[in-house]
Amino acid sequence: MKYEKLNSFAEIKSGYAFRSAILDDLDGRLTVIQPKNIISGGDNKLIHMKSGTVPDHHIIDRGSVLVTNRGTFCARVFNERFKAITTSGVFVVRLDPGADVTPEYLAMYINSEQGQRQIASKQESMTVPALTVRQMQELEIPIIPKEKQDLLSRVFNASQRCKDVLSELQKQNKSLMNQILKGAIDG
Repeated sequence: MKYEKLNSFAEIKSGYAFRSAILDDLDGRLTVIQPKNIISGGDNKLIHMKSGTVPDHHIIDRGSVLVTNRGTFCARVFNERFKAITTSGVFVVRLDPGADVTPEYLAMYINSEQGQRQIASKQESMTVPALTVRQMQELEIPIIPKEKQDLLSRVFNASQRCKDVLSELQKQNKSLMNQILKGAIDG
């Protein structure tokens, strides 16, 4: 099996470092993606802001892999049609054209047990686990044929969808049980 360091086929940048609290602007055309949006799969409310308030080079390209860099490490592929940026709690990984790795496979690998173990081995001892750009660049990604990458990515995504559906069913079940209990107590 061949391994390549991430920086040999991708550019890794930190998200935009906001100097103050991000206020939601309903008229804003630029979406701000925070770590909680990646960890939850986008379930948390997205914040919007006016375009032109951050440099254009922070705009995320479709196909970029977004990776949280503190606490829980999680990756998602950005395939949205809206303009977005990330906060500094997220790395943006842009694959080189012609890279032997697909964005979906890279995200799946980072989220896998093997990827998480490798990330843990790169961290320095801290109260809150964190990754630097340099540590992220040094990740060694196993290179497999693209057909296998696509198959693994489809299986992984189907598994994630099942997990998300089960999570939603658990939330609905809890809510229903609370309503039933409340109705029984209130009479």
